[in-house]
Amino acid sequence: MPDQTITVSLTQQRDYQFTVVFSGGVPDLLADEPAPLGTAQGPSPVQLLAAAVGNCLSDSLLFALRKYKQSPEPLSCEIEARVGRNDQGRMRV
Repeated sequence: MPDQTITVSLTQQRDYQFTVVFSGGVPDLLADEPAPLGTAQGPSPVQLLAAAVGNCLSDSLLFALRKYKQSPEPLSCEIEARVGRNDQGRMRV
């Protein structure tokens, strides 16, 4: 696969709600934090991160299995992300 540059643009709509615009004609997405910061009108950044990691790993697994003539479809996975404070009191995923 040749090198690619992927562009994603975010524009704040209000408070912690952002419109996410992808390049390549992919539909826009509304991301929003849950209460009390946002109104949960779209997936949160943590949910998007978890989905991206899970999707990437699932794609890699599927690619490797198909390379060896395996057909595991349909694949599914469940991602669990923990959000908490580190020793310095900063929020981390």
